[in-house]
Amino acid sequence: MNTFKKGKIGEESAEKYLIEMGYTLVTRNFKAHPGEIDLVMTSGCDLVFVEVKAWKSLPVMDLEISIDARKQRRIIATSQVFMLQNQCLCQGKTIRYDVVFVDGGGEITHIKDAFGDY
Repeated sequence: MNTFKKGKIGEESAEKYLIEMGYTLVTRNFKAHPGEIDLVMTSGCDLVFVEVKAWKSLPVMDLEISIDARKQRRIIATSQVFMLQNQCLCQGKTIRYDVVFVDGGGEITHIKDAFGDY
């Protein structure tokens, strides 16, 4: 299975998991300069930008390293474009960045507010 297909399966698993946890999907794969956000969702009063990492054989700790400060800045910058384009959706919402890891066996690790005080 190629990397693109693994990524899509991981995103689908993460989306399904988050919906089961009460999140609502706003959009998938939002693209803008400078990057892409895998999932944009709402959870209560939060607008949540979700980065999904789906790798077959690496432990979660190695996956966490893959979301370095540079990647975080790209996600944040892309989310700002989303918010400018969707201002009415963002009104009254708290912004949060979550990360969902999906391992080769489909096990999910969800880190809420993964970027902390960006």
